[in-house]
Formats: sequence, C-alpha cells, structure tokens
Amino acid sequence: MQENEFYSLVQEAGHLESMDRAQAASEAVLATLGETLTGGEAEDVAAQLPDELARTLEDADHDGAGYDREAFVDRVGEHLRDTDVEPDDAEQFAEAVTDAVAAALTDGEVRDLTSQLDDDLHPLFEDVTVDPEQL
Repeated sequence: MQENEFYSLVQEAGHLESMDRAQAASEAVLATLGETLTGGEAEDVAAQLPDELARTLEDADHDGAGYDREAFVDRVGEHLRDTDVEPDDAEQFAEAVTDAVAAALTDGEVRDLTSQLDDDLHPLFEDVTVDPEQL
C-alpha cells in the first residue's frame, strides 16, 4: 500500500475534509499505537507500512503502555491537540486509521500486533471493510 492510498482510506473512513487532516489523524493514532507496543513489534508493523507512516510508529516511545480503549482514544486526542483536527473525534479517527493499518498488514502481523494490545483494542483491528487487493 502506498502512502497516498493509506491517507485516502483514512480520509474516507474518518470523514476528514482533506488529505492533510487524514495525515494528522494517522500520525496521532500511529504514535499512540507505537506507545502501546514493544520496540520489536513496532518494527515488525512498521516494516509493512509506507515509509513516512513507519517512521511515525518507530519514533514513538515503545513502553508497552497497555492502554485500554478509553485511554487509547484519550491519548490520540492529546496528540491531535496541536493540529487542525478535532480531538473530540479521536475515536472515529482511531477506527479509521486502524482499519487502514489492518488492511496494510498481513493477517499474521495483525495477530502479532493485537496480541500486545489490551483486549478492549482488538475490535479496532477486526471487521476491516477495506480489501487490500482492491488497492
């Protein structure tokens, strides 16, 4: 998947007005996701993402934060505070970005990724409506 395809998916699913806002939402969610993973798993996920998105994930503090869904969404909102994207819609953006991430990853990598997440976050990576073969 190319970067512009990823952002287009996020823009559509997140009902964002522009590609710039899709990029800001993606960076906020990926930074938060990176915080929840160990460094090794973040590297594995990053290897299957476009370069710019991979860097965002890799640059996060990989402390295995163990956020539940509410804390994850709150943290995404914190990352959005210095952007022109509305932090109050952080949950909608988290769902849009994680759908795009799940579409970009192999099934095995999605399983590895979710194994490090709190059970509350698993639904973000399930029922993905994007077919990566149509991209």
